[in-house]
Amino acid sequence: MGYEFDWSVLLTYKQLLIDGFIMTLKLSIIGIFFAFLIGAILGLARVSKNFFISLLATYYLEFFRNIPLIVQMFFIYFSFTLTDSFPFLETFGTWIGIENHNEFFSALIALITYTSTYIAEAIRGGIQSLPKGQLEASKTLGMNYFQSMYFIIFPQAIKIVWGPVTSQFLNLIKNSSLAMTIGVAELTFQTQEIDSLTFRGFEAATAVTILYLFLTLMTSYIMAFINKYMLIKTSSKGGNIR
Repeated sequence: MGYEFDWSVLLTYKQLLIDGFIMTLKLSIIGIFFAFLIGAILGLARVSKNFFISLLATYYLEFFRNIPLIVQMFFIYFSFTLTDSFPFLETFGTWIGIENHNEFFSALIALITYTSTYIAEAIRGGIQSLPKGQLEASKTLGMNYFQSMYFIIFPQAIKIVWGPVTSQFLNLIKNSSLAMTIGVAELTFQTQEIDSLTFRGFEAATAVTILYLFLTLMTSYIMAFINKYMLIKTSSKGGNIR
């Protein structure tokens, strides 16, 4: 006999899917924000003229980029009780509606450290692809190194690497599924729960596939919209200058 589909289980256990989607959303939004922030700082540090800053950034990148994400999650989760070491995490976790604080923040920190390394390398490549004369030209306008990077170099570099950075955001969303291995009740975890309760793994997997697809497509659309807005804003500024 062939497999008989029963999609009604998704309605019966829809709350599990909703809770898992919200948890994945929290991991993704917070993770993307801090991964980009740290990645941008590390990318700038990698091209810094200060040898020690550049060296420290390089060590950070090589360390976290070459350790599998799931290993980082396990190490953080089993080696530290984050809420004991950083009590503010418990306050923040309660504020955003998280119950298992240590599991959630262990997964979140691992996602941030891992993804930020790839974003940093993308930004470094974008900065180094720009003509070196631009940095020298900004100095003639009276800007120091930090002003040149903030106003001239970084805005151009981020436009160049917007595509690769978007890809890393999407990877973070998909990699958040690994959080189930340390007990975070995100989408994949809830799919396994539905499967264990109903033995309807195919229906549950189909639902979670659609939800992940929706989340990644929406992220791609938002990033494309922001990129288009930046291009229009740049063009309008150029027009005013001319």
